[in-house]
This record gives sequence, structure tokens and C-alpha cells, in this order.
Amino acid sequence: MAKDNDPAASDSEVTKRTLVREALERAGKQPCRVHEDEGLHAVTEQLGALPGVRTVAVVDSQARLVGIIPMRLLLDDLFLQVAPEEFLADLKGTEGVEEFGRLSRARTAKELMEEPAFVTMDDTARDAFARMHERKLEGLPIVDAEMKVVGYLDRLQLLQLWLKQHEKSD
Repeated sequence: MAKDNDPAASDSEVTKRTLVREALERAGKQPCRVHEDEGLHAVTEQLGALPGVRTVAVVDSQARLVGIIPMRLLLDDLFLQVAPEEFLADLKGTEGVEEFGRLSRARTAKELMEEPAFVTMDDTARDAFARMHERKLEGLPIVDAEMKVVGYLDRLQLLQLWLKQHEKSD
């Protein structure tokens, strides 16, 4: 059980209760948003134009989030043509073969995307970290009640938020 004067315990409690909106006040980032029918070259160009963004938000015709493309997955797809032996060496079991097949056939954002992962402005920093950690993501789109992408939150912003809260508690 943590003591009331334990700084680590107070930092932990503050971060658990801190909302995503507070992280954006310090260093908001523009999200990388692409339509599900866009080609992967266009996706790459858009992501490349937003340094620091590592997760693409894929949206439908009503601009609602339908999936995500982590930068690592996009790079895998792009470099599959350049260095296929790197992928072939890692093929283990049926899942690896299926993923290799999916990557080799993907031509649009919809064909490459994964299930959506996101946070809302009212989620906590703890919620955001848990989702990033669970899905091995560097960042997440932030959505509103209609699933429209309104922002982007990444691990660096969570670190900055922790530092900001730590300064307050000192």
C-alpha cells in the first residue's frame, strides 16, 4: 500500500486520472487521415508529410474511423518488394503465411488496415497507454462520439503529460 507522501504514488494517481484532452493542450498533433480506398502510395505520402505521426487513421465515406495502419505495417508492405527474404525467414505457421499473403496483395488502405484502435478526449492517459501497449502502437487517433477523427495522441505526448504532472506535484 502506498503512503500519502510517496511521490511515485501521487504521480501514478494523477496520471491515471488525467484526460487525453489535457495531453493535447501541451502538444497536439495533426492526425494522418486517409480514405479507405486510397492507394498505398498516397497513404505513404500523407504519413511522410506528418513527422512524428506513426499511426494512420483510415476513414470511410462519412469520415468515420474504420481502421488503422501502423507505420511498421506500411513499411513492411513497402519493403516486401525490396527485401522479401526478410519476410520469408520469419514465416512460422499459418498466421505468418496468411499475413505475408495479405501484405503482398494489399493495394489500398482498406486492404492493409487493422481493426481500429482509438481514444476519446475523455479517456484517461492510462487508457491511452493501455491501448497503445496492447496493440504495440506508437500512437492512436482520437475520435469524437460519431467516430470522426479529431486528433492524434502518441507516446511522446504521454511522456510530456507525465512530466507536466510531475512538475505540478513537486
